[in-house]
Amino acid sequence: MTLTTAAIGLMATLLGQASARDLFPLHHHRHDAPRAEFRDLQDTESLYNVEVAGISLMDVDTRIPDIVAIHNNAPFQVSAILVWGEEVFVGDSSNILTCVMTVNGVVVDTGSIDLVESRALPQAIDCGTAAVSSSGTQTIGVNVKVDASKSSYDRDYQSFKAGTSFIPLLVVLILAATTQMVELSLGSGIFLGCCMITGTVTAGFRTMLDTYILEALASVDHAFVMLFILFMSGLVGIIEKSGGLLGITEALRGFVKTPRSAQLAAFAAGCLIFFDDYSNCLIAGNSMRPLSDLAGVSREKLAFIVDATAAPIASMTPVSAWVGFEIGLIQQELNRIHTLFDEPTVPDSGFGVFLQTIPYRYYCIFMLFFMFSSILAGRDSGPMLIAERLNRIYGRTDGGDGKALAVDGEALVSHNEPAPDTPCRWWNMAFPITMLIVYIFYLLVYTGKDPSNPDQTFLEIIEASDSFSALLWGTMAGALTATAFYFIQDKYQGRIIWFNVKGYFNKARRT
Repeated sequence: MTLTTAAIGLMATLLGQASARDLFPLHHHRHDAPRAEFRDLQDTESLYNVEVAGISLMDVDTRIPDIVAIHNNAPFQVSAILVWGEEVFVGDSSNILTCVMTVNGVVVDTGSIDLVESRALPQAIDCGTAAVSSSGTQTIGVNVKVDASKSSYDRDYQSFKAGTSFIPLLVVLILAATTQMVELSLGSGIFLGCCMITGTVTAGFRTMLDTYILEALASVDHAFVMLFILFMSGLVGIIEKSGGLLGITEALRGFVKTPRSAQLAAFAAGCLIFFDDYSNCLIAGNSMRPLSDLAGVSREKLAFIVDATAAPIASMTPVSAWVGFEIGLIQQELNRIHTLFDEPTVPDSGFGVFLQTIPYRYYCIFMLFFMFSSILAGRDSGPMLIAERLNRIYGRTDGGDGKALAVDGEALVSHNEPAPDTPCRWWNMAFPITMLIVYIFYLLVYTGKDPSNPDQTFLEIIEASDSFSALLWGTMAGALTATAFYFIQDKYQGRIIWFNVKGYFNKARRT
């Protein structure tokens, strides 16, 4: 998950037609939402008591609900959210609910509902469509009336040209490139976006804290992503600490004798470490660096192979932190679609939708094919050719001018390396990763299998599965398995002693 991708999603959530939620915790309401008790209104003589609890704007062109800002000359639909009180049975009723919508005090459109035609009191009413042509604060108001009961509600919205929505994103990119501080850059972009949709600095500051930070942290979907990444990071940390990564490197050393074989080994390592793109770059880069140096491959070429393999493989593999975050976004939109429409034709499972998109991920497929074919051909061009020639002639392995450095200006190092006396064995990586895959696919089948439908296909089972729970439980089980597998191995004079219970007790008594 690159920072640019995260920033684009965040800015799209904040602004314009791409805005996701209102400043107030409004929910999607169907016009035909049932009441707690159903009544036949046609046979009732009553006067209604109705109040407007809020308004909701939906972009007409994109059908995105609950937008929090308006684009100039873009039509939007206004709905009034209704709350019904107790009926007073004192006489005849017209049974006609009307709504008048105003923009800056001027009547723009109206809407009405015949209550006799519905067996349930509506929870919202369509008040019409409007558009504004100038930027600034726009006051959207609704006046609802049925019989003698009246209620009104108005709220201020900010309007601006559509291109203005990209300003916070540009601020994020510029600050990230100049300051190298991700938190400052993203925070500044969020703050600027909140100021744009509220109209003032103080209101923007409050909205940033209350809505886009606190509510985001309180979201169950966001908590799922954070826990998933936490467990996945723990799994990677245990694999590295146990010597599994170095063990894989040692296992491949006998096969790496030429520059082509070293590049193919780096490519294979990038494909094997599919569960996280950042971990892929860190693990594959560090583990393959000694082999590529010995084989005469430049650091620039190794960095390109690792980076160009990490993102495509992580975005196409169902078991990865990237895909876990992506499935969360897909599931959120699927839930919204199923809320808005009675019988949508889209699947219920975000995991199923993700599987259907894999054949259309052209960049990922073409980049992996290009990387593999270029390694076999042994052809380079441009700056990469220069870097390879410098390495072959002068033996340069410093990475050139673009080498990555830590905050203190020194070379990047891992602080989770295994102890010097730890035997590095390849199975400390192979076994936990294998069990992780087994756990997740078992849980996908377990949560998606319908006992009443014995004819379910595998794809139908996966589409009906609870991918959130499967990924979360699977990564947690994988991390615990890696931890247990690590602790049953004791080390003594460069070798591993399995289930050394007596040695554990002796060591505990000494410490």
